[in-house]
Amino acid sequence: MSEIADRQHAMIHSKSSFAGQRPFRRNEHPEAQWFGDGSMGLFVHWGLSSVSAKVDLSWGMIADTPWDTDPERKMMPEAYFALAERFRPRAYDPDAWLKAASDAGFRYAVLTTKHHDGFALWPSRHGDFHTGRFADAADYVRPYIEACRKYGLKVGLYYSPPDWYFQRHEMSFRFQSKGTPESPHYGLRHEPIDLAPPSAERIEAHKKHIRGQIEELLTNYGTIDLLWFDGGPEALSIEDIRAMQPSIVVNSRMHGYGDYETPERTMPERAPDGWWELCDIWPEGSGWGYTEPHRYQPTEWVLSRWAQVKALGGNYLINVAPNADGELPPEYYERIRELGAALRG
Repeated sequence: MSEIADRQHAMIHSKSSFAGQRPFRRNEHPEAQWFGDGSMGLFVHWGLSSVSAKVDLSWGMIADTPWDTDPERKMMPEAYFALAERFRPRAYDPDAWLKAASDAGFRYAVLTTKHHDGFALWPSRHGDFHTGRFADAADYVRPYIEACRKYGLKVGLYYSPPDWYFQRHEMSFRFQSKGTPESPHYGLRHEPIDLAPPSAERIEAHKKHIRGQIEELLTNYGTIDLLWFDGGPEALSIEDIRAMQPSIVVNSRMHGYGDYETPERTMPERAPDGWWELCDIWPEGSGWGYTEPHRYQPTEWVLSRWAQVKALGGNYLINVAPNADGELPPEYYERIRELGAALRG
């Protein structure tokens, strides 16, 4: 699992341009200190890929990924982006998901507001790949935030700076391609293409796009407790983020440093320095997004993982994935009730 995460991170992460400009200090705001209490959080990966139910969120359009070689679990980017036309959830109910999580003793939740595929789950003023143009202009971020507050959960927002829709004419959709005859770059139909580096103007346009969307998320919805980045480029500093949300905690995946570290699916051998969180996947044999068949790991598995994380002083963020209608399956509610009962003793 760690090898998969490492290979994915190599494609989406970049060295911070902000690192070294000034000494970094973890957020000392009194309302930020909840994160260090050893909490359990609910990660929710949801987006266009759920319409297919066969390919993983974003990564399903990248050809020749060594961790997923089944051609049935791959889709050409052109077809993947077209899923936006069919993304019309009829049963989106974050209230139900988050009430169950709160009842079980979870402390926070994190929703993928935009994954690497570039599709934003709110009507953004930036770009043209968001619910303002699709899904009947619905805002799926606001009901999630309102449900978090209703049930006393800290509000976490995931945002991916990599944007494969914005960058679709400037990147290869073949994993680790080299642009040689033996290892060609792939385009929107997984056809071999020549690829020139993006211009300075396009790089800056991408950063402006990122800044604009993050500013929307941090100024349009009230207090946001946590920002979960996943890659680069770095479009604004943590100081800029704290100016908009003074009590926010930010992970280290965009800047190369942050308030906490986020190892992925592999338990660290020893406690990392400072605050940290293990992100993990609850459905077995699944990627991060919704795919079928969709079965959950037993409650005992979650309890065992949580015990290991807690012993090392971390938080545990466990992922679930709604289907195309925005529903979590009955098994989620069964498992989380069992988990809550076990945690209460």
